[in-house]
Amino acid sequence: MKKLNLILLGSLVFIGCSSKNFEPKTFINKKLPQKERNSYLQDYTKNTLTFKELKLKYTTTSFFDDGIRGEWVYFDEEGNKLEKFVKVNKDLAKRGDKLLLIKEKKVVKMPYLIASATKKNNLIALVFENNSIGIYDLNKDKIVFYKQYPNVLAAKYLKSSPLFYDNLILFPLLNSKVAIYDLTNNKFLRDIDLADDNIINNIIFMKIVDNSLFISTPSRLILFNPNFLVNYNADIKHIIDYNGYLYLFLINGKIVKLDTKLKKIKEIKLPFADFFAPSVCNGNIYTIANKYLIKITPDLNVTVYGGNDFDLDSPLNIKNCKIYNSNKVYFIE
Repeated sequence: MKKLNLILLGSLVFIGCSSKNFEPKTFINKKLPQKERNSYLQDYTKNTLTFKELKLKYTTTSFFDDGIRGEWVYFDEEGNKLEKFVKVNKDLAKRGDKLLLIKEKKVVKMPYLIASATKKNNLIALVFENNSIGIYDLNKDKIVFYKQYPNVLAAKYLKSSPLFYDNLILFPLLNSKVAIYDLTNNKFLRDIDLADDNIINNIIFMKIVDNSLFISTPSRLILFNPNFLVNYNADIKHIIDYNGYLYLFLINGKIVKLDTKLKKIKEIKLPFADFFAPSVCNGNIYTIANKYLIKITPDLNVTVYGGNDFDLDSPLNIKNCKIYNSNKVYFIE
């Protein structure tokens, strides 16, 4: 009985801790200018926004039918119509197994549901939801390379996209691996396995910063260099690269500044902060935690602003000094 009571007490303590929210000791009341729009933020990636707006159209089916119908229309930040597609990057939008080439206004059907994609010239590098990869050649109108990997049940956080790197394509898989394809010799080279202690996660960050390749899962950031390889282990939720530094937003409320050798420059902690969509605006990084707007300077000095009613149950993204949240736009500066 005593053992059971201890277990119950431990469970209550865990529940109590896990339900705590970020509450700053001090904050500045700053109500951001905002604007309500007819469009709603439907979806987003790290670099793109997809909006939807209800449009009326008229199609009569009988004498008694007034013909009024409501239809959601999708479009991007620039106003480009996306039909029912969600924007992946500046070139592409996806919907199930279909890929929209935005500038060309051309739809290409793929064999499987699309997780992420990147276009360069006539080639489209794809990662599919079944954890397979492929290369589609627009000149030949067909897939010229395909490789299947073991399926995975789920993927955490935002997926990274394939990367064209010199004469290589790097495919960020959904099971902690990166597949490498050689474009010069048109052949698959190898896999890089980033799994840590048998924990399988997808790749959340893959980018060239200061001529070095960085790849990260939610538990591990790796610097690949011709002369050395460096690991940085942490529970990572977001990574921002800015002015030659990497800023890691961790699950435990920490923000860590690293140089491009993954040497820690500084670290701060905001207890219980669950960071939303960090983004750079006018030389500072902004993020949201528990309805507070947080401004972070490059030296990790923090200012917290209150007074804004962000809806954290709806899609929320920060881009170009604007916070998009449901049908509202907040202007940071």
